[in-house]
Order: sequence, then C-alpha cells, then structure tokens
Amino acid sequence: MNSGDYNKYLAAIKAANDRDSGEARELLRRIQAELIARYGLSDRDVDYLIRQFRYNI
Repeated sequence: MNSGDYNKYLAAIKAANDRDSGEARELLRRIQAELIARYGLSDRDVDYLIRQFRYNI
C-alpha cells in the first residue's frame, strides 16, 4: 500500500472512530471491505489499520 492510500484510510478510520457507534460501525465495515478487496488480509498495513478500529465489526 502506498503512503497516500495509507494516510487516506487512517484519516477515514479516525473520523469514523469519532462518530456515533451505529454510524461508525457502518463506516468501518465499508472501510474494512474496501481494504480487504484492494489489498487483501495478508498486507501488514491492512492488518494495522483494522486494529485501529474503535469498534468491533
């Protein structure tokens, strides 16, 4: 994952973490699905970014 994408996803995760839990969970689900579709679960950056989620989804 390039640094631009990494920073974009990290910012989106931080913004979702700051929202209401119901809305945040839906945003995090979308982010997780996109990360996995684009980079796969074996990518170390994807693993780290998913661990930054405030809520379990």
